[in-house]
Amino acid sequence: MPQTHTDDLCPIRRRGKRTVTPAMQRARNELFAAPPACPDKYAVLNTLRALPRSFPLTRTARGLLERMVEKTRPESWEALETPFIYAHNVTLMGWTGLSLTALRRAVRELAEAGMIVPCDGRNGQRGRRWQGADGMSQVGFSLASLRYRWPELQVELETGRRRRAEVAFLREAIADLNEQVRVAAELRGDEATTLAAARIMRLRRGTDLIETLTSYHDDMKALWARVRPVENPAENSVGRPSKTPQCTPKMAPMDAQSGTHYTERNNKKPKEVVVVAPDRRNRIETMRREAQMSQREPSEGLEASILKGFPGTSTFFLTVCPALRDLCASAKPDRAQLTDAVELLSGQIGIGYQSWKTGCIALGRFEAAVAVIVMATRKDQGEQIRHPDAYFRALVERGVRGTLHLDRSLYALKDMLAQDVSQMPVRATGRVKTASQPGRIQ
Repeated sequence: MPQTHTDDLCPIRRRGKRTVTPAMQRARNELFAAPPACPDKYAVLNTLRALPRSFPLTRTARGLLERMVEKTRPESWEALETPFIYAHNVTLMGWTGLSLTALRRAVRELAEAGMIVPCDGRNGQRGRRWQGADGMSQVGFSLASLRYRWPELQVELETGRRRRAEVAFLREAIADLNEQVRVAAELRGDEATTLAAARIMRLRRGTDLIETLTSYHDDMKALWARVRPVENPAENSVGRPSKTPQCTPKMAPMDAQSGTHYTERNNKKPKEVVVVAPDRRNRIETMRREAQMSQREPSEGLEASILKGFPGTSTFFLTVCPALRDLCASAKPDRAQLTDAVELLSGQIGIGYQSWKTGCIALGRFEAAVAVIVMATRKDQGEQIRHPDAYFRALVERGVRGTLHLDRSLYALKDMLAQDVSQMPVRATGRVKTASQPGRIQ
């Protein structure tokens, strides 16, 4: 049985000296390896200030770390230098306004998290500056560990940005629905619905939890479904009864321009039909069909130019964008459910609610949802989109101008998906054969 070192399992406790835990020892050993990045002082400082509140550091420890970074020299953060700070406890207490007990607790937390490495003196304490000989370590705190935490800090920073964008998106969506609910409730005289919507508006400001805001959004949609005016299908937009398909629409008077047939009758001669229209085309049936055709949706023309009739199913979109699976209520959602899920996804990837609403008005809800799915898939594949909101607005502008063709991107995703699926059975078959082979008895 292999033996394990005691230093890796339990902290090193020395009487009158600082207790060194395994996490602190690992952070100290990291300093002998090459760092993954060497950010400058102000990049580190701005990152620490922009970290979300969910970052595993207390407010006291984060404030102490920020003050330590502020007091370092900018040139000490260069690649061949080491950011180091020495300060007596009294000085640190003056910088942060903490008590001695709170200061020690914050230093211990930063050391356990690998943010700093305490470098103690010859006696294991930090009483005064120890003027060691050349090559000896200084007394104080080494901030070079932040270089090794830099990738983790960037991930946390991006997570915080996405979370703030999603919170802002949900709050704006709730506010937009509240305006519609309020107007519809006033027309119906439903004061209870108005008070319920006002209550949700107050509660949405008191939380930044995604789950809570999502439930508030669902409650507001339920209120909107309660007071939403029901459109009469027997009436059109101007309130007049629409024509039934059995009725023959009124036609324009017959003239030469409409290609009408004029008949010259003679009892002694057979009937002769003379076409007097200049283009020799009978337009009666064409005009009748045009009058009987229902009005197209505003997005049908854009769908024809943006999607080009791409046969995309809900299974396809859920496969190319796995993030939608957690947002959809069913395994095989319809177009409306898929669009509602993409609306929440747009807030997660950094698209503002106003931009999403503008895209729905300009392109149509489903076309805007497909654009968001393409963006989210590209981000999952590693493509860097620095400003998702501006990127989406640029797609909307291209769609309005008629220069956006998402079918090309969708066919590329379909080809990649088919390639991945074609490789899966080969690998699976190989694993099955390996597992099914009987073991040899030696």
